[in-house]
Amino acid sequence: KQDVNNQIAKQENSAIPSWVQSLKIKGDVRLRYQTQQKEGSTTRNRGRVRYRLGVEGKPNDKFVVGAGLSSAEKNSSTDDPRSTNQTMDEGFNRGDLRLDYAYGEYKPNSWLSLIGGKYNAGGKGYLWYTTDMMWDSDINQEGVSVHADLAKVLKGEAFVNAGYWVIEESSSSATDIGMYYAQAGLGHSLDVGLEEPFKTKLAGTFYGVQGLEETNALIDGRSSGNTVSGTKYVYDWGQVWAGSAEVVYNWPEETSSPIKMAGVFADYVMNPDPGSDNTGWASGLKFGHKKVGAQRGDWQFKYQYVRLAKDAWLDAFPDSDRYSGNTNVKSHEWILDIGLSKNVSLGLDYYRSDALKGTKADEQIFQADVVMKF
Repeated sequence: KQDVNNQIAKQENSAIPSWVQSLKIKGDVRLRYQTQQKEGSTTRNRGRVRYRLGVEGKPNDKFVVGAGLSSAEKNSSTDDPRSTNQTMDEGFNRGDLRLDYAYGEYKPNSWLSLIGGKYNAGGKGYLWYTTDMMWDSDINQEGVSVHADLAKVLKGEAFVNAGYWVIEESSSSATDIGMYYAQAGLGHSLDVGLEEPFKTKLAGTFYGVQGLEETNALIDGRSSGNTVSGTKYVYDWGQVWAGSAEVVYNWPEETSSPIKMAGVFADYVMNPDPGSDNTGWASGLKFGHKKVGAQRGDWQFKYQYVRLAKDAWLDAFPDSDRYSGNTNVKSHEWILDIGLSKNVSLGLDYYRSDALKGTKADEQIFQADVVMKF
């Protein structure tokens, strides 16, 4: 039995197809308590649950396919691309399961990869950023992307990402709404005589949205942040520039210090078309363990400040928990993650947000999560 198990782990068992041996199943369940208080409104308390199940396989050495399902709000006629939560309500009604992602990935060699379908560009390495100011972590883009790791060509870390995503497809118009992007980044490790050096990373990104003016339509699932006139955006989104940076110091693994990692990070975005209210930036710090959930006692603390002007970025994509996903926001966020046992963690997240301009309405959100992965 041990020999067979070892053969399957190495994908060498002749009795079972290699793609079956390489099949990976993963998922998680998250239980959440959330309280939300907005100035002038009633305090809202909710119990929420999230379930995700995914599978990944390798038809051969150069291809990877993956698909996953996730929970969604009960009896919701439309999908929310920025949330996989299901609120506990409606008399114990059953919730929905929906397609979370489905992609095919091709890796012709060690430094180039291509992906198509529905996928999380940030999580799969086809787009790099450091905060959720621009992209909610639950968004899975749809389209194609390419990633080139140039570390073997250039000294240090270097990469290029590019792609095209479909945002809206119209059956009544020949023009669809889409987004194309290109990103270039560099990284460097500074050896200071320790096993783990300082690590820095920097990237610049260009986004272009096409079809908004021709289709005279607003993006589904948007918040009420951007300047619009009827069903049309007032400003152009054909050229949006962004940048991301991070500096991290990792302590040696054998150190007795309770802090194993410390870093600072930042994101920036600018839309040149509006004459004002067209920039956004986020910055923060983090320290603790590199990852939480591998074992009991792991922990990490993170703080970030976000200041996103009204027309700096499309209001359909930022973190939906921060001021209902709107732009025209300034926000503080504190996050503490604690490992309770292997693959089980507790997360505490507190937002304090307000409008940058216009009517002020201070909002506070507290979330307590227990996440169980398998």
